[in-house]
Amino acid sequence: MVVEEALRLYPPLWAFGRQAIGEDEVGGYRIAAGAPVNFSPWVTHRDPALWDDPERFDPERFTPERVAERHRFAYLPFSGGPRLCIGNEFALMEATLLVAMMAQRYRIELADPSRDVVPEVRLTIRPQGGLPVRVRAL
Repeated sequence: MVVEEALRLYPPLWAFGRQAIGEDEVGGYRIAAGAPVNFSPWVTHRDPALWDDPERFDPERFTPERVAERHRFAYLPFSGGPRLCIGNEFALMEATLLVAMMAQRYRIELADPSRDVVPEVRLTIRPQGGLPVRVRAL
């Protein structure tokens, strides 16, 4: 649940593009068949219509009961539908194992706790200026 909530707030890709396969209307805007359409997990994951208090880190959003209540495309850190990232399951498993193993052995702190962590948008989202940390054995 911690990994999924971290990916909700900081999805690997901030946006991706698709092509409309048919004419549609979204939010009152007409979308022509064949038109390019951009979609942003960053924006969707922070939409208050989909998430209560969307800027707050709350792993409990990912209990099985709450996941079942949510629209299937409200959470899409690896895209969705037929174009879902092929490495989705592996990435989630690897991240969960790494967090569990590291949390048992180390305390990880920002090297400068007063420094704001500012997202930098490139192809992927990353912390601007890197993310210097201190790693201490427990």
